[in-house]
Amino acid sequence: MTERARNAPQGMRARKIEAAILEIMPGREWLSCTSISRLIRANDTRKTRARLDRLARDGKIERKREQGTHGAVYLYRQLR
Repeated sequence: MTERARNAPQGMRARKIEAAILEIMPGREWLSCTSISRLIRANDTRKTRARLDRLARDGKIERKREQGTHGAVYLYRQLR
């Protein structure tokens, strides 16, 4: 079987976005996906959401679900 390429452009871009999120995200403040996208100046919030979900799955940030005005909202914050 072939091994997955470690230097694939999509993966490198994804890790770069994850590093930017961890660097810019404030310590103990809960933020929505939209506000984090604005902080890192990303155009597509769907890709940011995918990166946030991966960071939450890896245990680098935590996620909670709340009820917003238009439905469910996920909030994220860094673990310290």
